[in-house]
Amino acid sequence: MDLKYLDNFLALAKYKNFSEAADTCYISQSSFSKHIMTLEADLGVKLFERTTRQVGLTEYGEVYLKYALKIKELSQKANDEISRLHSENEGLVIGGIPSINEYNILDLITGFIKKTHIRCKVRTGPSEDLEQMLAKQEIDFAFIKDVKNTKIFTQLSYMEDRLVVVLPLDHPLTRQESVRIRQLVHENFIFQPVDSRPYELCMHICQENGFTPNVVYADQIVENILNFVKRGLGISLLMGKLVDKDDGLVVLPIEPVVIADINLCYLKNAKMNNYHKCFVDYFNENSR
Repeated sequence: MDLKYLDNFLALAKYKNFSEAADTCYISQSSFSKHIMTLEADLGVKLFERTTRQVGLTEYGEVYLKYALKIKELSQKANDEISRLHSENEGLVIGGIPSINEYNILDLITGFIKKTHIRCKVRTGPSEDLEQMLAKQEIDFAFIKDVKNTKIFTQLSYMEDRLVVVLPLDHPLTRQESVRIRQLVHENFIFQPVDSRPYELCMHICQENGFTPNVVYADQIVENILNFVKRGLGISLLMGKLVDKDDGLVVLPIEPVVIADINLCYLKNAKMNNYHKCFVDYFNENSR
């Protein structure tokens, strides 16, 4: 039996809603439904009663649930034991958004290594990828911006950052103390990568204020974005701590205020070994 089908079954038994259960399993609702149907076909019985209002276990589903929970428990114990041994041999794997240097995350991890002598590997990626890696236990911790799947992660507050507008020196708005989003309706924009969380945030903010931004360029490297702005090819919306002081640029706060939260995250149901506890303790002592 494919264990992912078992996870799908348990999720549906818990949430009694296909859409919500599919979200917790990080798959589309159509794929989720196919997995449930495949499981039922393999067993030759219906596990769920489906109505327009709710989903419930059948008599067969109730029996299967008892054993599915035991299988899941045994699988989890095996994974925990392997994870414990792996952690002791390999140390910790910590994920972080690409801007780990600007947010001093790298300094925090380096300080932890120097104090505890626990080996750490660092993997960087966009927040949406880090959430999936953490859910799949490919990493132990992750520094994530604006966490989406709050149900399965424990979050420890790390830092806030404010969205700003970045302008070339000769832009007429540089004479203001702040800029309202509506004032940017006719601008060309340079954003972070398409479909990334920062890109979606900026698109949402503009659309919420009555217009769809004209994005002429997108890049994952902030330095490239700033160079484009400096050359007058457009303006950008970026988190303030990502923008170093530059004589060729003007950085202004935007109105309405947009705040992003960066949090240290780990799985709520994950068992903490001594290395995990050491890192959480160090974080709590040194991140304020």
